[in-house]
Amino acid sequence: MPETLPEYDELAASGEGVNILICGKHGSNVDTIIFANVNPENKKVTLISLPRDLYYQERKINSVYYYYGMDEFIREVEDITGQQIDKYMLIDMYVFADIIDAMGGIDITLTEDLIDPSYTTYDNGIWSTLYYPAGDYHLNGTQTLRVARSRHYSSDYDRAERQQMILESIKDKGLSMGLSDTTALFEIVELVMDNTETDIGINEALMYYVQYKDYDISRGNVLSTGNILENQHVYVDYDTSAEEEVCDEVSGECEVQNFVYTLIPAGGNWDYIKWYFTQLLR
Repeated sequence: MPETLPEYDELAASGEGVNILICGKHGSNVDTIIFANVNPENKKVTLISLPRDLYYQERKINSVYYYYGMDEFIREVEDITGQQIDKYMLIDMYVFADIIDAMGGIDITLTEDLIDPSYTTYDNGIWSTLYYPAGDYHLNGTQTLRVARSRHYSSDYDRAERQQMILESIKDKGLSMGLSDTTALFEIVELVMDNTETDIGINEALMYYVQYKDYDISRGNVLSTGNILENQHVYVDYDTSAEEEVCDEVSGECEVQNFVYTLIPAGGNWDYIKWYFTQLLR
């Protein structure tokens, strides 16, 4: 990280491209936050994941949508990243699984074992826990959702990388389905748009797909303690509603703690996040 940072007084515009905020919702809170920059100049889509545990203005960013709505959530993401948000998509994670099924499933490659004893699964009348050895998989909607949501025994950062991989796999599946065919393309896009909170219209979404479908995807970009973030525990003795379950990654034992696990940029300097985005998008 640089020792000195420039001044970030204004939001960075997307220029000839578009910045899209892609969010997944589970229950009342936003569970997945992915910033997507589409750059026509270098024909690339850059995906950057923001952890839901970022603690900004005395609250986790994933709670902002629930309390204040999408407009305030977008404003907060813009404040944090220094990037203008042009469009957004908010999709329920269970509807996401239906969309994967409608596409006939997707193909992914896990480079490491995915093990989560805390994640209960039920397949073909058998109860088990989540376990996918490293390898290639063809996943249906439910299986994709499991891979996208599991975080115990790995981390939120690993989960964010898997979510980006899934988005790329959806794009690849669309191409393999021959969605250059207008009718098939419209049916898939209509299914997505009918089940998504967004300010993107169907015709606009079709235009994006046709125009950007061959762009390279730059993924694996995740704000984490491995680059510019650090852990911070916020104690909440006065508010039992803020208690959360914490699981030991080795023993698997869980207990309720009266603190909130959060993340902040190194030294509490939020300009580091703006710098990180600038480096990836330049």
